[in-house]
Amino acid sequence: MKITVILENTKFDKKLTAKHGLSLYIETEQLNIIFDLGPDHSYIKNAQALGIDLNKANAVIISHGHSDHIGGLSYLDEVNKHAPIYLSSNALESHWLKIGPYYHNVGAKDTIKNFDHRLKFIYDDIELTKGIHIIHLEPTNEYTNNLYKGDKKELDDFNHEIVLVIENENELVLFSGCSHHGIVNITKTITKKFPNKNINAIIGGFHLIDLPIVNTLGKSREEVISIGNTLNEMEIDCIYSCHCTGTKGFNILKTVLKEKLQSFKTGQVIEL
Repeated sequence: MKITVILENTKFDKKLTAKHGLSLYIETEQLNIIFDLGPDHSYIKNAQALGIDLNKANAVIISHGHSDHIGGLSYLDEVNKHAPIYLSSNALESHWLKIGPYYHNVGAKDTIKNFDHRLKFIYDDIELTKGIHIIHLEPTNEYTNNLYKGDKKELDDFNHEIVLVIENENELVLFSGCSHHGIVNITKTITKKFPNKNINAIIGGFHLIDLPIVNTLGKSREEVISIGNTLNEMEIDCIYSCHCTGTKGFNILKTVLKEKLQSFKTGQVIEL
């Protein structure tokens, strides 16, 4: 399995574009997958610079309905007109980020126009093909204090968040866009659904940022250390953290997880 970051908050090569968002290109023997599409067309520009032909993707998976993961959908037809697009049945609701008294739209907006024929809504766990699974997470607002959904602007319970699990021989690789459910909760959910299988790698954002513009830490140092300690106790070979983990959160986790934790920037490639 080969995984390339085609968009993330930071970049490995100055010739590439970095944006607050996430997009991964995952190549497996069964399928080529675009996991999340970033906020705009930047993932396409980066893929071209990296020599990646996005037309070879057989599936697109959108982890949740926030614009930094689904905004790039508007441009997908420029590079791929055929791959089905998998997303939660709740992903197209209105979504809001509250800063002070103001609500900022962070939902899909008009990005889904002209894609009705390609959208494949996820209502429950599915197996796309042998060994490649989309897991629909149970609603929770345990980790949310400034994100809202719907016309009534209710506290978001993230019933629109899904994760991707790929069986890699006898181990699992877990992909999570933002881990709004909490990366520990998500990991525990996956180990219950796939008993007797170790986790080879976790890849994604851990939502430790509070306000992305100023990269503030959304949890206390003690809470982040507790997350790191719990992950350390679990059977996980390696963790690649990016996007909404944030620099401050990453640095605290690194003191606990040490070499088990690695950053993952735009342009980087790993093979598992």
